[in-house]
Amino acid sequence: MRSLLLLTLIAAGSFSYGQKTFKDQLPEKPKYTADVVDEQYGILMYEPLNMVLAGDSVRLINGYAAQNWVEDTYEDGTLLHKGYYIDGLLKVYKNYYPDGTLERSFVNVDGYRAKATLYYPNGSIKSQVQYNEGAAQVWTDFFDNGNIEYFEEYHKSMMYHIAKKSYFKSGQAESLFEMINKKKLDYTQNEFYENGTKKLAGTLKYDKDAYDYFRTGKWVYFNEAGKPIKDEEYTDGKLSKTNTH
Repeated sequence: MRSLLLLTLIAAGSFSYGQKTFKDQLPEKPKYTADVVDEQYGILMYEPLNMVLAGDSVRLINGYAAQNWVEDTYEDGTLLHKGYYIDGLLKVYKNYYPDGTLERSFVNVDGYRAKATLYYPNGSIKSQVQYNEGAAQVWTDFFDNGNIEYFEEYHKSMMYHIAKKSYFKSGQAESLFEMINKKKLDYTQNEFYENGTKKLAGTLKYDKDAYDYFRTGKWVYFNEAGKPIKDEEYTDGKLSKTNTH
């Protein structure tokens, strides 16, 4: 699920060869079945129409680009999709599972910023994403029990991270990558075993010229009992010394 919306965009590309119309993909008055819901990624067929995510397909209704509110339903009449279209492209929309549970909600705030929320079939939140100029700036994935699985936040420039964190299903932290100095772009990296004991600890620095992070100073490795088993020294991203305990 960590790459859920990125995979959504990849899947969306399968609908788009040049500037296709949505009429090429679906009839104007379709009858949908539950097969439109992918077991892992949900309802993807409207993503090529999302103007914020660079959708390059246009939906036609009666030969004209769709405007204003449009609804699609399943075969039994249950609401599948309700979206607000501008010149055939989606600005705001909601998709629903066959039982009526909300599957996802997408809101284009101002043309630059947007918010998406995806849901599990049981109604609990699966993912929340904040977009900045089409790129995911803040991203949170959840386990089906409600605990956070993954969190990622980029600086508004989208060049480097503010934080990147992952968790076990129990809620215990698995990996914590966090900025500790905004001016110097210094970070800490801490990893944990599922029992909560520390597995790894070290510091990094972001290199704007290389567009990458490199290790600095001492990195310490621990066993599951919490005892250090090895430490490494890094200088400008290069390993300079190793000590085994």
